[in-house]
Amino acid sequence: MRDAAWTLRRLDPSQDPGDALARGIPARVPGTVSGALRDALGEDRVATVLATDGPDTVWEYRTRVTTAGGRHRFMSTGVATVAQLLVADRVVHESHSAFAPWDVIVELPSGPCEIALRVLPTASVSVPRKPRARWLSPLVSDRSLRWRRTPLIGSIDWPGALPVLGPWGGLRAVPLPSSAADDDTPHPSLGLVPRAVRTRVGEDGSGVVTVELGPTTGTTPDLYADTAGSADTAGSAGAAAELACVGCSADPDVLVARGAAVEHARETVHITVEPPYEVDAQPVTAECVVTASDATSRETFTVDVAVPDPALWWPHGMGEQPLYRVRVRTGQGECTYAVGFRSVCAEPRDRDHRGLALRINDVPVFARGAVWAGADPFEVAADPQRTRDVLERLHAGGSTMIRVPGTACYETEDFHRACDELGLMVWQDVALGPQDPPDDPEWRAGLRHEVRYLASRLASHPSTVVISGGTEVIQAPVLAGRPAEQWRTDVVLRDVPRAVGEADADVVVVPSSPCSDADLDAAQHAYETGEASGERASSSSVPTVAPTDAADGVSHYFGVGAYGRPLEDAVTRGVRFAAEALAFAVPPEPAAVREQFGTDGPLDDGDSADAWRAGVAHDPGAQWTFEDTTAIYVHRLFLDRDSDPDAGLATPGQPASDGAGTGHVERLEYERAALAHVFQRTFAQWRSRDSPCRGALVLSALSMAAGPGWGVLDASGRPTAAWYGMRRACAPVAVSFLPAGGDGLPVHVWNDGPTPLTATLRLTVATVHGGCQQPLDIPVTVPARGETVIRADLADGTFRDLDHAYGFGEREYDAVSAQLVNPSGRVLARDVHLTGGPRRNDAPDPGLDAHWVRTEQGEWSVAVTAFGLARFVALDLPRGAVAEDGYVHVLPGETVHVPVSGALADEGRAAARVRALGVPSVPVGAESE
Repeated sequence: MRDAAWTLRRLDPSQDPGDALARGIPARVPGTVSGALRDALGEDRVATVLATDGPDTVWEYRTRVTTAGGRHRFMSTGVATVAQLLVADRVVHESHSAFAPWDVIVELPSGPCEIALRVLPTASVSVPRKPRARWLSPLVSDRSLRWRRTPLIGSIDWPGALPVLGPWGGLRAVPLPSSAADDDTPHPSLGLVPRAVRTRVGEDGSGVVTVELGPTTGTTPDLYADTAGSADTAGSAGAAAELACVGCSADPDVLVARGAAVEHARETVHITVEPPYEVDAQPVTAECVVTASDATSRETFTVDVAVPDPALWWPHGMGEQPLYRVRVRTGQGECTYAVGFRSVCAEPRDRDHRGLALRINDVPVFARGAVWAGADPFEVAADPQRTRDVLERLHAGGSTMIRVPGTACYETEDFHRACDELGLMVWQDVALGPQDPPDDPEWRAGLRHEVRYLASRLASHPSTVVISGGTEVIQAPVLAGRPAEQWRTDVVLRDVPRAVGEADADVVVVPSSPCSDADLDAAQHAYETGEASGERASSSSVPTVAPTDAADGVSHYFGVGAYGRPLEDAVTRGVRFAAEALAFAVPPEPAAVREQFGTDGPLDDGDSADAWRAGVAHDPGAQWTFEDTTAIYVHRLFLDRDSDPDAGLATPGQPASDGAGTGHVERLEYERAALAHVFQRTFAQWRSRDSPCRGALVLSALSMAAGPGWGVLDASGRPTAAWYGMRRACAPVAVSFLPAGGDGLPVHVWNDGPTPLTATLRLTVATVHGGCQQPLDIPVTVPARGETVIRADLADGTFRDLDHAYGFGEREYDAVSAQLVNPSGRVLARDVHLTGGPRRNDAPDPGLDAHWVRTEQGEWSVAVTAFGLARFVALDLPRGAVAEDGYVHVLPGETVHVPVSGALADEGRAAARVRALGVPSVPVGAESE
C-alpha cells in the first residue's frame, strides 16, 4: 500500500461521463481531494470544482494491489468525513468521523485486489435536530456541524479555506500472522503490539519510559511507529478492530480456540532505550514476561523502563533536543519510537498570580510563536519537506510554540516529529470550534475515545506540552450574550481533560482557548481525578471575571490589532497568555506580490484588484477587514497628526505631505513598515521582565491564500514584514529598545541559552545633523535564560534625551543603534530606535548603496550602506532567495550586512534590489573583487 498508485474519481450522476474527473486523476494517500485537484488541474480550478459538488457527489480513491492473501490490518489516523473502505468492491468499514482512527482486519484473497475509499457527502448522514444549540456562532452558519466530527476549516468563510475531504490520515495495510491456534504451545502468545509509548521525568531527575501494549486483535494501531519483523504491526489506544472476510470464509472454531487460550497466554516483551549519539550513556535494556492476569481494566499491559539521568529536551533556544530511540520487540515484530524526556507544568495560580504560565523542566518559559494554519493551503497531508520548511522558517523567526487550533484538522506525524527535532512546543487543540457541543452520551463517548487516541498518539512527542479542549468553545457563549451558567460545559471541563488523563499524557490541560483561571483549575482537577470540579454559575450570580479577560486564564488578545488599541495596551491590559494575538492583514513581499498578481500594486490594476481583495484576511459577518486594521496603524505611525502613541513625544508631529500613500505600491510599503514596527515592539514589551506575559501566539503562521492574509509567512511560506519584526524581538539572543517616555530609553538584552552570555553592547547615536557620535561599548553579562536592561540615555554617565521625550528645544538626535557583539567580534543581535517614533516628515534621500558579499563558507549577504538615516531597509529578491533580516534602520555611514539564504544564481543576484521607506529602490551591486 505504501507504494500504491491511487486514482481519484468524482462519481456524480449529473456529470458528463467523459469528464476528466469521471475518468480519474492521480492522487496521493495520505492526501485530500483539494490537494489532488491542485496537482492535476492547477490552483485556480480547485475552489470552482468543489463548488460544483452536488448532494449526491461521491469522491472515490481506488488502487489495485497484489497480495499473497490472508489477514491484513487496514489502518488510518482518519478519513474526512463520511467514508467507506471497499475491498474487492465490498464495503468492509464505514466511518462518520474525520478524526476516528480506522482499524479493520480483512481476510484478503490471494492475487490482485481492488481497494477503494469512498468519501460520501457529509450531509448524507443525518444528525439530530434537537435539542437545539443554546447559542450560535457567526463563524459557522451550518448548525448541524456541532454534531459532526469534521474539520470546520472548510465551513468558515476565511480566505483560502477549503473543505477537508479524503484520507488525510493515510491508509496502511499490513499482513498479520496466521490465526490458526497451535495446540502444541503450552503458553500461547497474547499477540501483543505497542499501543503507545510515553515518558516522564521524576523529581529526582530520573526518567521512565512506559510502553503500553495490547493484543493484535482488538486494538487500534499506532500508525506512526517504525516497524520491522514478521508482522509489520503496531498498536495505539483505541476500540476493538473490525473483522471482515473478502472472497474467503473465516473459521469460527479457530476464533473460539484463541479466546479460550487467552487465560493461559503470555508474552515476552523486549525493550531497548538507546541514547542519542551526542549523549555519553549506554543503552538501557529490559525484558519482561506479561501474562493475561497483568491486564489493566482497559485490557492493556504496561511495562516501565527506568532511564538514569536522561538528557533533557528543551524548547528552541533554551537547550538541546536530544531524542532517544525506543525499540519494542514482541512475538509480533519490532517497533521503534523516537522519544524525549522533559517535564511540563503550569505555575500555581492565586490572587496575585493569575493566568497560564508554563514551566519546562522546572524553568519558566516565555512561549512565543504562531497559530498553525497548515503548511500547504490545499493539502492537510502536506509534503513532509514543505512542512519541515515552514516550521524551520518559524523556528528561524524565534518561535518556540506552535498551536494547532480546534478549527483545523489534526496534524501528521511528520509535523510532530519535526517539532520534536526543532524544539517547537506544540499546543494541540481538540477539533472543537465555537459551537455548542451536544450533551449527548453517545456523542460524548465518541469524543472521549477520539481524545484518548489523540493524547496517546502524541504522548511520545516531547514537543506536545498543552492539549486544549478546542477553540473558543467557552468564549462563544460569552460573546453571544448568553447567561453565565451556559459558559461552561462538561465536554471541555471534564470529558476532554479526563480522556487526556486516561492516556497518561504528560501535558498541561486547558479546557478551551480562551478560558478563565477557574476553568483551568476545573480542567486540571478532571485530568488528575477524572471527576468534575466546581459549581456552575447560577442565574442569580454575577460573574467577577470573564473568560475573555486578558490577564486571567488564557486569552485571545486583539487589542493591538483588530481593535486598534495603542501599542501600550498590550502591557496595560496585563496579557498573561495570548493563545491568539496580533491579527492583521499582512501583505507579502514585493517579489511575491508580483508573482501572485503580476504587478507591484494590485489595487491599481483592474485585472488584479478582485484577486487581491479575495485574499484579504476577514471574519464572516464583519463590515471591515483586517486590511482596515493594518491601515489604522499606518495612519497612527506615519500619517496622522497625533504622535506615535508609544513614542512619548511631547510635541505632536506634523502631518505627512499631501498625497503620501495614495498609490497601492506606496501604501503597501507603509503597511510593511508599520507591521514590522508593531510586531517587534509588541513582542518586546511582552518579553520584558516587567511584563506579566508568559506566552503570545500570532494569528497566524501562514496565509492560506495569495494576498494579505493573517500569516507572518505568505501562502508560499516566504517571510513577511511581520516575521522580520517578530524575529528581532523573539530570537533566543535578542536586543530591543523599549522607550519609557520620561523614564528614558532602556535597551533590553535577552539570553534564552543555558549559560550566561558575556558580550559587549555597542551603542551608537545618530544626530539630526547627519552624522554619528563615537560608539560607546558597554560590557554586559546576561544571565542564563535571563535578561539585562541598560539605560541608553544614561550609558555615558550623563543624561541625554535620546527619545526627545521632554521636548525642550529642537530635536537633537535622530536614532540610536544597539549591537550585541561577542568576544570574537561577531554581531549577535542588533536594533535601532528612531528618536520620537518612526515618522519623518519630508525625509531626505539617504543615499542607499549595496553590494553582494560572500563569506569564506560560501554564504551570501548584502552589505547595505547609507549616507543619511535609512528607515525600514529591506531587500527585494527573486523567488528562491530569502533575506534573513529586513525592515532594519541603517545609520549614516553605517554598513549593515543582511544574510541571504536559498537558491541564488547569478541572474538572481543581478535582479536584487534594496529599498528604504519613502525612497526609490536601488540595485544591489556585484560582489567586490
